[in-house]
Amino acid sequence: MKKLGFVSMIAMAAATLFACGGVSPIAGKPSGAGSLYSDVQFNDRVTDNPVGAKQGTACASNILGLIATGDTSAATAAKSAGITKVGAIDGQHSNILSFYGKYCTVVVGE
Repeated sequence: MKKLGFVSMIAMAAATLFACGGVSPIAGKPSGAGSLYSDVQFNDRVTDNPVGAKQGTACASNILGLIATGDTSAATAAKSAGITKVGAIDGQHSNILSFYGKYCTVVVGE
């Protein structure tokens, strides 16, 4: 009976680590996030507007999946660079051992 309890505990710990560790897709996109370390960029949306030279970023971060702060809205990212015509919206996700994670929305336009 002790072995069953030990195996169950290990299975639960592994499931928790890998479920929260970034192995799952980000925002429904298969981004290749890793459970030990990841730093991936991905495309989210493209508009009919031309992609300009301005680039704005809005980020949020979390610690241990318990505390999360920030604003990753496209409006905030566009406003940070003075963008009035959005050409593309991209994302960036980084994760270190599931202890610290950061997600950014990157807006490119004119």
